[in-house]
Amino acid sequence: MPVAPQIQPILDAVAAAPPLLADLPLAERRAASNKALESSILAFAEPAPEGVTTRDVNITVKEPEPGRITARVYTPAGPAPKGGRPGYVYLHDGAWWLGAVDRFDGHCAHIAAESGAVVISVEYRLAPEFKFPWPLEDAYAAWIWVQERAFQLGVNADKVAIGGAGAGGNLAAACSIMLRDRRQPTPVAQVLDSPILDLTLSQPSVSENGEGYLLTREALEGAVQLYLTSPRSERTDPLASPLHAEDLAGLPAALVLTGEHDPLRDEGEAYAKQLEAAGVPVEAKRWDGFVHGAGELTALLPQAREYRSTMAQFLKRTLV
Repeated sequence: MPVAPQIQPILDAVAAAPPLLADLPLAERRAASNKALESSILAFAEPAPEGVTTRDVNITVKEPEPGRITARVYTPAGPAPKGGRPGYVYLHDGAWWLGAVDRFDGHCAHIAAESGAVVISVEYRLAPEFKFPWPLEDAYAAWIWVQERAFQLGVNADKVAIGGAGAGGNLAAACSIMLRDRRQPTPVAQVLDSPILDLTLSQPSVSENGEGYLLTREALEGAVQLYLTSPRSERTDPLASPLHAEDLAGLPAALVLTGEHDPLRDEGEAYAKQLEAAGVPVEAKRWDGFVHGAGELTALLPQAREYRSTMAQFLKRTLV
């Protein structure tokens, strides 16, 4: 079906905007790209609901080198159940080189309010200053930190999920594999929101939807080049491209959401099928008329609120 009519004016405005010059210094290109994101998708995201409290925390990272990152903790209103609330480690979108916790405040607060989970939104370090596997190691360190400090967070350590959107979905899927392989406590569930899972960019939807639908093939290739240290050899590394993992058995139950006009549609749906074949419980849904990021348009698009609610209700069901 065609793009949802509420989305088309955004696509028209993006198409009419002057192209972002690739030869700009990184800081200027990042600032311009973040501004474009804020004026397109994030401009139509609902603000945080009342009642959810937030605080920022510091997390120590040991690999690849010692360092520190921050995270924002969202705690829903009301009394916590005996044993603590469920938890949700969230990794934001931004193609590994854009985005920040601040820009997804509303989303995380709404998820906390509706799911009843404490949401821990991770400010992982960005490429190209910190290339693969730095952001992934940050996600891993954040997961371990939540497990170790669950009591202080008011979280039941046995009821924690992981998830993210776009590049954050990539990190969530890869972190689930890493936790399994390193014999660490694994998430109860993973939420993969329009994830990028195949850095070869060879899925049919990358060509089918790679121009005119907000996220372009050119932008994806640029993101891969910024993220990977050795793009030629690392594109099929299963921790960079989870779709290329040989063994998905034993991974957490998954919710995989894709958009009809998203270049990342096919890899998300292929991964859902691979998980299912490996015996992993999977819920997968394609959203007709959606482009990449349309799930954030909650102030504009009623279906976007349903999209967000699908994630929150999945967490509520799986983290009981």
